Amino acid sequence: MAGSPPQPLSLPEAFVLLSHRESGRVHDVKQTATACAAAELGELALGRNLLVRIRKTRKLGIEVYRGPGEMELLDSGPTGLDWADALLAELVQTTATAPQPVTARRWLRRRGSAALSLHRAALTERGLLHHRPAASFRKERYHPERGARNALIDAVRAAYDGSGPLDPHLLFLCQLEGSAQLKRDFGLTRWRHQQVDSSRVPEPRLPEDLRDTFNALRMYVPSREE
Repeated sequence: MAGSPPQPLSLPEAFVLLSHRESGRVHDVKQTATACAAAELGELALGRNLLVRIRKTRKLGIEVYRGPGEMELLDSGPTGLDWADALLAELVQTTATAPQPVTARRWLRRRGSAALSLHRAALTERGLLHHRPAASFRKERYHPERGARNALIDAVRAAYDGSGPLDPHLLFLCQLEGSAQLKRDFGLTRWRHQQVDSSRVPEPRLPEDLRDTFNALRMYVPSREE
């Protein structure tokens, strides 16, 4: 229904829908693809299927993350999402056969293009992206369904200013939007934790290992190529 995205949208689906402008394009395909793959791992982390182990230090009271981020599989059982089950099976096989630990940084580079294609196709099938194939002198486009995208943008804006609910799923989506440099597109400036006194809705308290996983994944999203 227009104005209300079908539920549930997985993290990569929500990210891909938000990333497509009305023109049918994204700002940077490589950046979008990597962030989409990060959203996939974020979904698995929220389900406690995996974690990313990252070196962490503190400088002047600020946590600093370094390293490629070794992935640790916690549970490879069914998730209820076909794409996530397939991804877990691939991770299990890769982890078992890789001569060295599988790192998130390398995985995201390898997975990005396939992840973006997969979730674009899923959104197109659900009517949330409208595919315009390439033709002579015309590039391929994926136009977002306006009502569904606007509903997601409203949820992100409410999460930013503290006027709406913020669960771990939406928290990581907002963090990814920041890493992918999309905040300006949505008119977002200040994150709620910078104005705690005026925020009416508390942030979710995350286990430290999940918070570290989120921070590691968004660190690996490359800057936009202008």
